[in-house]
Amino acid sequence: MYNWVSILIPFFIGIYRYKHLDKSLRLFLYFVIYGTVNEIISRIIIRYGLITYDGETNTLPLSHLYLMLEFLLLGFFYSYILKDIINKRLMVILIVLFEVYCIINTMFLQSVFLYPALPLAIGKILIVGFSMLFLYKIMTEARILNLWKEPLIFLNLAVLIYYAGNLFYSLLFNLILDYSREFAKITNYYFVGLNTLFYILVAIGFWKSDR
Repeated sequence: MYNWVSILIPFFIGIYRYKHLDKSLRLFLYFVIYGTVNEIISRIIIRYGLITYDGETNTLPLSHLYLMLEFLLLGFFYSYILKDIINKRLMVILIVLFEVYCIINTMFLQSVFLYPALPLAIGKILIVGFSMLFLYKIMTEARILNLWKEPLIFLNLAVLIYYAGNLFYSLLFNLILDYSREFAKITNYYFVGLNTLFYILVAIGFWKSDR
């Protein structure tokens, strides 16, 4: 429930403030919209048991797809805001290579019914790297007089906290699940907390937009 409520806050604020969003914020809004649609589809699958594995409802095939589209959308976002310090062609190459790796992993290396721990971890490392580069850009250019009035600061902070905080969760999830499903449920509260913080910061960023 907390996960569902938290994602709706920036979704509605982003839609409401859409005309005030510049291109970079609109790119991030598309990522939020996709996340909302993904959450709705996941709940439909769980409610009606549309995808099952070993007799249980399983939404992990959707997670494999989400991983690819998530990285694609955030990749476009960072490609735009980092265009002054990273060659656009290099960003495109990184995005394409990651997407190809995910496709190969899904088709040949790992079942779609298993948690994609390694691809998730690699994707999060790259995204955290993009986030750190944006901080470097802000510090070296020193053009923003009041950081707390800049929407991109909140969006980037949300990305940095969420993806860095979730990195080891992604890497160790399969081991945690094999160890104890009860313990896995407990660690899920950690994920929900980070997720909630992420969307609250994103909502603040959208609200502060005024192009």
